[in-house]
Amino acid sequence: MSDDEASYDRCYGCGQGNPTGLRMSFEHRDGSAECRYTAPDHLAGAPGVIHGGVQATLLDEAMGHAIHFADPDPELDIATVEFSLRYRQPAPTAVPLTIRGKLLRAEGRDFFVAGEIVSPGGEVLTTAEARWRRVRRG
Repeated sequence: MSDDEASYDRCYGCGQGNPTGLRMSFEHRDGSAECRYTAPDHLAGAPGVIHGGVQATLLDEAMGHAIHFADPDPELDIATVEFSLRYRQPAPTAVPLTIRGKLLRAEGRDFFVAGEIVSPGGEVLTTAEARWRRVRRG
């Protein structure tokens, strides 16, 4: 495992080697990155509700994975440059939620993506849109 791969394994969002991270795991479905995630109570901002910053992290991670699924180039390094979030309904802790990211389009160095947190009953709880940019290595 290279140093880059080892540090990626420590990613706060998806790093399986990060014992204090979210440890999200994604699948590619219908042109999107999708994760089933149950937030533990210690990630609450209000009793029984996932902290808004954690929701933003969940969506940011899903959107980044959507880009990597669409462009599997191992040399692709990207970073979020704009992020917009809308909390529509409370996202509960201790409930299995679907976190989804989808690449909408790519223009030059930029990737435009959307994401959503969805309840088990299919209600959209939180939505996000972002622009990511290809960055130079090193």
